[in-house]
Amino acid sequence: MTNIPAAIVQMVDVIYAKAFGFATALAAVGVISMAFLQTVKDVLPVRRWFQAAWVRGWLGNQATQTPPIATGSAAEADTAEADLVRLATSGDRNALYDLPIEQVTGQMNAAAQMVLDFPWRHEHLFRCLAAQADVDDIRRLLDARPPDRGPRRELSAEDKSALIDARNRVTHQVQRSLDGLMISAGFRWKLCLQIASIVVSALTVWVGLLLFVREPIEVFVRHLPVYVVISVLGGFLAPVARDLVAALQQLRK
Repeated sequence: MTNIPAAIVQMVDVIYAKAFGFATALAAVGVISMAFLQTVKDVLPVRRWFQAAWVRGWLGNQATQTPPIATGSAAEADTAEADLVRLATSGDRNALYDLPIEQVTGQMNAAAQMVLDFPWRHEHLFRCLAAQADVDDIRRLLDARPPDRGPRRELSAEDKSALIDARNRVTHQVQRSLDGLMISAGFRWKLCLQIASIVVSALTVWVGLLLFVREPIEVFVRHLPVYVVISVLGGFLAPVARDLVAALQQLRK
């Protein structure tokens, strides 16, 4: 009679004997990739550079989608960004973009509230933030500009209601646009880190072959699938190792 438990134990022993070495190698490659990338992030402001470039690109794209209104000129992304930094962090550009992307968009949302209250004072930023809003709503808010001299014209009840409705619609559109910015920037940042982890893992494996194998080129060619698998899995394990370290730090606190 077949001893099923013994067969299962034997299978597990074989898998352990064959896979333990690769599992150890994968863990080591993942930790090395995590440590290298974390060191780069700590030494260089790569996240700040990435987020600054992403927000500038987003504002530029928003500006191209905004039709000329009121003054007849196109919205300027550079002017909008300078106004955004001034409202969000009193002009400290590095302080804004060095925050996590959730806090960056949170500061942008806080600045947007002031922009929506006085859109004529921040026209370029207002038009970039509200690029996807209805053109008539944008024009109505900009036309609410008070006169340079004299008292403000008294609005009828119908005009007040229309102005409030336009502001509410534009506000919701601006908030959704900022949510989209946060989601897209966060996704792309994680994707870049993942690709960088895979590249660092591949380089780590290659360095190991060069240092400790007599014929690294022949070994590389002969075991190319294994090399690729270790590099990719090591790259995927790097974020896991980073999350574990972060969790341990939180527990220690």
